[in-house]
Amino acid sequence: MHSKYRRVIKSEEIKLVGVGVSQTYGKDAANKHARTSSVDGTSLDLDNVKKTFAKEIAHTEAQAFQKGFTEGFQKGKEQQKSDTGQTIQMLTSLIEELNELKQKILENAEEQILDLTLAVARKVIHMEVATRREIIQGVLKDAIRIIVDRENMKIHVHPQDFQYMMEIKSDFLSSFDGVKNSVFEEDETVGRGGAIVETQFGEVDARIDQQFNEVKSLLLSSAKHTSTVS
Repeated sequence: MHSKYRRVIKSEEIKLVGVGVSQTYGKDAANKHARTSSVDGTSLDLDNVKKTFAKEIAHTEAQAFQKGFTEGFQKGKEQQKSDTGQTIQMLTSLIEELNELKQKILENAEEQILDLTLAVARKVIHMEVATRREIIQGVLKDAIRIIVDRENMKIHVHPQDFQYMMEIKSDFLSSFDGVKNSVFEEDETVGRGGAIVETQFGEVDARIDQQFNEVKSLLLSSAKHTSTVS
């Protein structure tokens, strides 16, 4: 009878290699999971930081843009105001200069117009006195009327007018009161139709050209006064 050997394996002698591996693997998986969770958490925190930082940057940029825009707008407004003021001042000066130029042109034009008018009138009168010798009679009447002391008058007239006055001398002088010892003299420097009357207190210039110059001066003075008032 064969003897059978039986051995009883105690529980403490059992080694579970697979379990050890499994446990080791389980620990590694847990650690990996923990690390993954930690990394994921960090990723989430970084995203939040990035978003917050981006918002701050956008806000700062918006503030800087608004500040720059406001300052630029204000400077532009002030510059525009300054430019407008300079433009208005320049236009005002230009208008004043134009008014002065206009006044000078008008004055020159008025003087030229008067010269032209008087030249035409002078030519017409010279033609008249050349054909109507009695004109000298009317000129002398106007001259003698303004003389108070009519004694010892010396009347200068053109040679052609002298001949005419000699013909009517007595009648002419007798038409005035207080005329005594008055004589006529020929004077080629006196134009036709005019006269120069010498008295003890001065002379009366009744030459045609001289009267024209006085009329011209009066007209120019009146024109300047009118333009100044307007």
